[in-house]
Amino acid sequence: MAMLVGIYLLQVESVEVPRDGASSWTATWTLLRSPSGNHLDWELLVQRDTPRTFPREADALRAGQDEGTTFARMLQGDDGLEPMIAEELQVKAPLRETVAPARRSFALH
Repeated sequence: MAMLVGIYLLQVESVEVPRDGASSWTATWTLLRSPSGNHLDWELLVQRDTPRTFPREADALRAGQDEGTTFARMLQGDDGLEPMIAEELQVKAPLRETVAPARRSFALH
């Protein structure tokens, strides 16, 4: 799931966590920025995991979206920003390829 939150692109992915024959869910959220502002050249800004697990995948995705949205709002100083679905954005490289080498980066630019 990808959405714009102001000038940032937020991508949220669920991760299944198997434990003792049962599964729980967590989410990884990634915030990207377009240095040129044209929404074609995205680079990693930050990637984080939700701090806890959830019994349902939908709950984990919602938590990741909430955390990423809150972080993007804080960076932009605007608590009123609402996420917008970013299905129509064209990305030069698939997001997974863009962020995979830098997983766990907490750098702020």
